Amino acid sequence: MKEVFAKYNSYDSLTWEKAYFDELSGGFNIYHKEHKFTEVGGGGEAEKVVGKMLAKYNGKQVEFLPEGWKKQPDIKFDEQTWDIKYIDYANEETIRSYIKDARKADNVIFYFTQEEKYLQLLSSADRQIGYFMKKDKLQEMPDIYYMETKSGLLKLLWEKQKRD
Repeated sequence: MKEVFAKYNSYDSLTWEKAYFDELSGGFNIYHKEHKFTEVGGGGEAEKVVGKMLAKYNGKQVEFLPEGWKKQPDIKFDEQTWDIKYIDYANEETIRSYIKDARKADNVIFYFTQEEKYLQLLSSADRQIGYFMKKDKLQEMPDIYYMETKSGLLKLLWEKQKRD
C-alpha cells in the first residue's frame, strides 16, 4: 500500500488535484486541473461518483484527464482510456449517440440510478452494435460497461473481440 500511496502523492500539485484515496482498496482519484466537470444535467457529478466507486469498490487508480477544445476521454486507469456517460434522463437514441461518441476512448461506462435504464442501455447497445457491424466498423466501437449502482462494481456489457 505504501507504493500506491507514494504514486498518489507523486502527482504534481500544479497540474493535478488529489481528490480521493481509499486505504482499503488502494484506489484513488486524481483530477487534472483542466478537467471540466459539466454542471448541466448532472454529468459532472456522475463522473465524480463513478470515479469514487471505481477507486473504492474496484481498487482503480483513476486519473481524470484534461479536456480541451477537442473531444477527449474523461478518465484513464488500467492503461486504458474511458468515457463516462450519465443516462438517467437519456432516451434510447441519445444512449446510442453516447456509444458512438465514446469511440474516442477505449471503453465507455454508463451510469444510471433508475433500474429501468438497464433495459434501455441493452437495447441501445444492441442496435448500435448492429449498425457498426453492418458498416464493418465493429472494431471502432468502445467496450461497453455499466456501473452497478448498489454494489459499486464495474460490469461488462459488451466487449469487441481483440484482433491479434
